[in-house]
Amino acid sequence: MKHNKLHITIYFLLIWSFSFAQQYTNYATKDGLPSNHVYTIMQDAKGFMWFLTDKGMVRYNGKTFKTFTTKQGLPNNDVWDAFPTPDGKIWYMSKSTHLGYIENDSVLSFPNENEEETINPIYSIQLNNEVYPAGPKKIYALKDKVWRSFKNTEESRIREDYTTIFNDKVAYLGVNLEDESLNIYDKQNHILSKSSTKGMINQNSSRGQISDSLYFWVSEKSYSILNLKSFALNSFNYSDEIGIETIKYPRINLVGNSIQISGDQFVGTFNKDFHIENPFFFPQEFNAHFGFIDQQNTIWLATFTNGVYKLPYIKQNIVYHFNNEKIQNLSLVNNELFASVYNKGFFKYNETDKTFDSYIASHDYNSGAVYIDSLKRAYFLKQSGIISERGGKREVINFNGNAKPSPQINSYVKKLTLFKYNLYGIYSFGIFKLDAKTFNIEKDIILKGSNDFLVFNSRLIIATNNGLKELENDSIKKIEFDNGIFNKPILSIKALSESDILINTDGFGSYISDLDTIKPLENSEFLIVQDAFIQEKAIWLATNSGVLHYTKINKEYKLIRAYTINDGLPNNNINTIYVNNKDIIVGTNNGLAIVPINQSVEDQLIDVFISSATYNKQLFTEDNMMFDYAKNNAVNFKFESVDYSESDTENEDYGYKLKPLQTHWINTTNNTVNFNNLQPGNYVFEVYNKSISKKISFKIKALWWQTFWFKMIIILLGVFVVALVSIMFVRRSQFLKNQKIFEDKRLIELQLKALRSQMNPHFVFNSLAAIQYYINENDFEASEKYLVKFSKLIRQFFELSKETEISLAAEIHLLQSYLEIEKLRFKEKLAFTIHVDPDLYTNSTKVPTMILQPIIENAINHGIFNKEDNGNVTVNFKKGDNQTVIVEIIDDGVGFVNTIKRDTESIKSSSVLNDRLRYLNNSKRWYITYAREELYPDKYEKGNKSIFEIQEL
Repeated sequence: MKHNKLHITIYFLLIWSFSFAQQYTNYATKDGLPSNHVYTIMQDAKGFMWFLTDKGMVRYNGKTFKTFTTKQGLPNNDVWDAFPTPDGKIWYMSKSTHLGYIENDSVLSFPNENEEETINPIYSIQLNNEVYPAGPKKIYALKDKVWRSFKNTEESRIREDYTTIFNDKVAYLGVNLEDESLNIYDKQNHILSKSSTKGMINQNSSRGQISDSLYFWVSEKSYSILNLKSFALNSFNYSDEIGIETIKYPRINLVGNSIQISGDQFVGTFNKDFHIENPFFFPQEFNAHFGFIDQQNTIWLATFTNGVYKLPYIKQNIVYHFNNEKIQNLSLVNNELFASVYNKGFFKYNETDKTFDSYIASHDYNSGAVYIDSLKRAYFLKQSGIISERGGKREVINFNGNAKPSPQINSYVKKLTLFKYNLYGIYSFGIFKLDAKTFNIEKDIILKGSNDFLVFNSRLIIATNNGLKELENDSIKKIEFDNGIFNKPILSIKALSESDILINTDGFGSYISDLDTIKPLENSEFLIVQDAFIQEKAIWLATNSGVLHYTKINKEYKLIRAYTINDGLPNNNINTIYVNNKDIIVGTNNGLAIVPINQSVEDQLIDVFISSATYNKQLFTEDNMMFDYAKNNAVNFKFESVDYSESDTENEDYGYKLKPLQTHWINTTNNTVNFNNLQPGNYVFEVYNKSISKKISFKIKALWWQTFWFKMIIILLGVFVVALVSIMFVRRSQFLKNQKIFEDKRLIELQLKALRSQMNPHFVFNSLAAIQYYINENDFEASEKYLVKFSKLIRQFFELSKETEISLAAEIHLLQSYLEIEKLRFKEKLAFTIHVDPDLYTNSTKVPTMILQPIIENAINHGIFNKEDNGNVTVNFKKGDNQTVIVEIIDDGVGFVNTIKRDTESIKSSSVLNDRLRYLNNSKRWYITYAREELYPDKYEKGNKSIFEIQEL
């Protein structure tokens, strides 16, 4: 009875495996394998999958294959076994004089100590990080980079299959095939235990040590496990364990913390009592001879002709049908679900066993089915006609393909509906109004680009390539929205509630509308939405990016999950969808899948690695993470992920940054990053994919002139230079300040001298004497006039002595007053004239104070006074170039030469004038030139002409 149950179970499992064939992913030479002849499959400590073929070893990271052959250092390409160790090495086994391992993409090969002896490692052993290749007679250990052997068989026990054991207590095992017994020996060759092996172990059994406490034998009909601690020997038949009598190519492997057993029909794991649990049976059509369950419970199958097949764990709970067939539509007909399959027909869904049974065979374009309740009739729509069904009776309506006019339907109908007691059918160029009994056309309403229609609140809404339309009195009317123009291409429409509809577009996502306003459904932007399924508070969209599940939260629909090929869908381009309480049923161009709604999302990303890093082609190693700075240096990083996600894209999405240069993540689909001309310093390169990140730190050492101490010396030297310059600048500034004080003091002295020269004692004495003369002569009017002018002039002198510059008008007025007083004093002996150029702006033009008056005084007191005849003084004010004022003081007196002979007073006056002119020119405020010449060089009374050119800078 037990065997009958097992065989029935196996039968259904095989049928199940066959129906699920499309969920497997096949990898063969077309994908990158060097050969389709695959011996075995394994997974290393980092998560990489390894496929051993007759043309080399292949490492797979979920995206790319990397092949290792003799070109990379293997002793030969026919590698039929390997052992991954916890330290990340892959020890390869083949019939050769050299064996070794692959580590970090490098192949290491070590020779046999006997160079002419070939190692045949058919019974090899792995214990933690140590691997011992073993053959029928010898076992080998790697010592000092050479394989050294020791014999398994003692001469005295030649009749026993004698095996070395790596255990503290047990040293050897001896299987006597004649009396079917097992002897367990210690290191002194004493028998520790003896057991019967009758019916357990034969000469065709493979064997091996799994751990320091377990040893196994496996054959085509059974397997045996020996506990090296308790010496308990247990044997199990496949017929009892999995209901299969014989297994070809049986193998037992330690994978992580579990023990797996596999052969040509199944793969499974041992429970604590070494019974097989959760066996997975291979699809017969694959002809797989070995199976492997990886750390994410993905099943990998090896074949001798078709490479490798992969079945992710998430797909093991999904039911698949119609492998590589196009599913046109899923339609609910009178509460029964039908699948419309291109060129196959219509299939009815059996929810109990999740199967689809053929209902109507049709080698046609089968678009869907519809049930019209008021007519109690189901319609199955295909390109060549319609199959009408009622009460178990079917009627076939074939479309009229003739070009001649006919009342019969002559075009493929996509959908039927009853509206206001009339039957309507939609086709690509419009709407047919049909006779429900004869299916003759009563009216052909032309509307190009028609895709779907829906009876909603007593209105017939039409989805077209140019927005929504409405059929009203058998005429087409465009539906306008209050909040904007909507002319997107619409593929389908669904009733969402009593007031709203769902509009699904071609490339613009989905929209919700009450037919007055319209708004987009968030997170569906720019998607092609072929179909949708509506539940009470949920929306399921069939899009070109998978299935989107929305739930109504606070009166708004929110996206809560997306289902893609990583969740087991045949592909992401979904044609149609149906949802019940437990499952999502989706139809694609590659078949149909029944996915559990609550199926958990399994991340297939195992790890991210920085596979290589170089600085100017120097490899980063644990002992070499510090590099000397070089100009125009280049730092390169290469990274990869171990990710077995069912992604459509070939490249992974990574983020990276190089701190401290980069503080924000930079996204890339490349797996290499280059940095150029990095400056000395400490750096950390970090890369991430999804939730896993890795980083590597390195340092670029500064050259002597880039070191901290050199920079400090330069800084200190710079500070010293700045301080020195600052001191010099302060001293210079103080010097200039002192010089200015000195010059200001000098100016004051010069002004006082000028003032004294203007207030010449002779002038004052003579003026007061003249006033006294007029008083003595009782000429009070003249004396009063003289006194008033004299007092005003004196006051002007004192007032102007406070100023450094005055207007030209004020200067002319001052000179006019001075000459008038001298005129009163000299009477007819002195005549003067002042000429002012009309082009001069005397009020706005400025001149320095106390420059002109002393020269005029000299002309009068030394030139005119010493002349026997009357004299003239002329003062000319002219406009020169570049806003220059030219002043000419002309007298026809005795001349400067004759004056020097008589008086040195004028020499002192000239010295004061020269000092003042020098100061004014040094001030950068004025540019003044002074020159004098004899008016009549040929006469005794030579006269004098003094010329000033005054320019304000």
